[in-house]
Amino acid sequence: MASNSILSEFSTADINAFKKDFTQMIIVGAEIDRYYGEAQHELDALIPRFEKLAEQFNKKYRGIKVKTAKSIDRFKVRVFLKVKDIKEFFGESASRIPGLKAVGRTNFNQVDISDADKFARFLDSPLSRIYISYLDPESGTSTIAAEFSQKEKMTEIIYDPVEISNESSAGFKICAFYALKNGLDRKIEIHEGASSFGFSSLLSEIEKREWYDRFNPRWLE
Repeated sequence: MASNSILSEFSTADINAFKKDFTQMIIVGAEIDRYYGEAQHELDALIPRFEKLAEQFNKKYRGIKVKTAKSIDRFKVRVFLKVKDIKEFFGESASRIPGLKAVGRTNFNQVDISDADKFARFLDSPLSRIYISYLDPESGTSTIAAEFSQKEKMTEIIYDPVEISNESSAGFKICAFYALKNGLDRKIEIHEGASSFGFSSLLSEIEKREWYDRFNPRWLE
């Protein structure tokens, strides 16, 4: 992992620490969302515990921020990167992930990077949101979307929880880059606290397909 260009400046130990912490946070968030949809009674205890853990996570990793959002039928773990706009996000991180294939303003695969003129016009235009597709021989296909939040003054990653938990995915690498680029507080323990929720794995294949179906830009503000 450490040899990957976007993460090469960080130690393997730090990357692995982030992987354990971040993946477990995503697992717990996904399971709380499932409980939320089923109106489980345990939520009254689970959500405050998770929100406290999110505060600790944000203290440990200064370049990334995890926030929670609740609607009538969803519990969402929102992931913000401390980067000031979409163009900086793309140039600093997303464009450096191997296999960049296409970008879009309102959906995936609207502008193929092989069309140099169209791609250049896209990058020169005002951007508040971006959809990015990757196709890499080693890591396979991957997608990520992002939008700059005027409210938070940060860039929000719109993700699928199964994909972003995969260390080979573009989303994971981008999150790791921002989480580690401003340093981390190794004294703060996250993984153990997240593991204490008892959610040890992500979703079944059927549940994965359901998650992909629920991947919806309506969470973009």
